[in-house]
Amino acid sequence: MSGELVFPDVRTAVWELLNGSKHYDAFTDSTVTVRAVLKIPVDAHGLIQGPFPLAHVRNGAPGTQGFVDRVDRVAVDVYAPHESAVNVCESICTYLTGQGIETPSGYLDSIEPDELPVDVPYQSEVVNQATATLLVVTRPI
Repeated sequence: MSGELVFPDVRTAVWELLNGSKHYDAFTDSTVTVRAVLKIPVDAHGLIQGPFPLAHVRNGAPGTQGFVDRVDRVAVDVYAPHESAVNVCESICTYLTGQGIETPSGYLDSIEPDELPVDVPYQSEVVNQATATLLVVTRPI
């Protein structure tokens, strides 16, 4: 026996929670359904493909590991028209924040914001990008 600790795949767990979730967009004054992806879909020219809003779930900066638990950073990049990107990203952070979260990929002790949603430069006249980083706490499986 190697004694190796195995933790849940937090990136996939966050994707499972987020894909198909509904969020309020103050810019359009409507509820939108988020399509979450682990890989950004692009066309033959390298342009991001909708439908929007699109949430790209990726690994953030390195986390930390203690004797019992581990803290991973998961970044969520939201692509949507105009101010919708940051509005939906704010809603996603509120939606995901919590404790004792069951997912098909494993149990998450907690999710909390690390870096709050912010607009980031994106080269498009139609689509904006917003990003946030979450701290995901887990224990070995």
